[in-house]
Amino acid sequence: MFKYAQSFCVLVEELHFSRAAARLHLTQPALSHQIKKLEEEVGFPLLLRSPHKVVVTDAGKILARELAAALTLVDRAVEQARDVARGDAGMLAIGYCELPQAGHMTAIIRRYRELFPGVDITLHNMPTIDQIDALQKGAIDIAFLHPPIHQTNLSLQFAGEERIGAAMRADHPLANKQGLQLSDLSQERLIVSAEEIGPVLYHSIVSACSKCGFQPVLREERFRWHAMLDQAAVGLGVALVPETLCSSSNDLVVFRPVQDLNIMLQTAIATTGSPIKPVVSSFMATAAAFVKSNS
Repeated sequence: MFKYAQSFCVLVEELHFSRAAARLHLTQPALSHQIKKLEEEVGFPLLLRSPHKVVVTDAGKILARELAAALTLVDRAVEQARDVARGDAGMLAIGYCELPQAGHMTAIIRRYRELFPGVDITLHNMPTIDQIDALQKGAIDIAFLHPPIHQTNLSLQFAGEERIGAAMRADHPLANKQGLQLSDLSQERLIVSAEEIGPVLYHSIVSACSKCGFQPVLREERFRWHAMLDQAAVGLGVALVPETLCSSSNDLVVFRPVQDLNIMLQTAIATTGSPIKPVVSSFMATAAAFVKSNS
């Protein structure tokens, strides 16, 4: 029925075969044929034939009214589906670690929302290891996480990196020094991300201390970066944390660069392999352009 619905609705609007045919870019005989086929399909007459005018039957008027409403819904459905197909609309679930500024995540999402306001975004805060699992299960579409990642079915796109610095209570003796050497921390208990959570970062810190000539006393945090700041604030040790965390406002903690601690925390944007959703493709393209323009 929908095959000839538009032709019938236009004819009812015009009440003139020639004008309706012109609007539809059809010949008049072709339009007449379509209306006849529609009448055969519905099983009752839609028009009262007259050599001088088009008269629509009462049943035809009802059918035209309902078909016009249905065609509006169909057009809207097609447009919505088209938006989703080209990545202009849809749903996007993004996982991220505890540092929303890492890898320009906040700025990238803001830019993406400017370009694609029709996409519904949800954010899910979880550790890197949990993001990997969520990606593989399809619970999230995109992950802002910290490499290295060894899963071969994930695709990584570099988003940024930052140095590791030292956080300590505001009245700590070392707080008066604007720049630290790693050797300044040799007598301190160092609060670090646990080996089971971030083995590469953990072993990089241990190795750096060893090269500096001391074996560090470590306090491992297994859950959150901000918990390391809490521990530093109450004097349980000096926390080695990323610079973006060091930019947080906290009167109880001060942050100092460690000049010879050349350890970088990388952030990457991870996705699963193909097939990939259009909204994911548009997000990754937006992220790549943003990182390139800010590198």
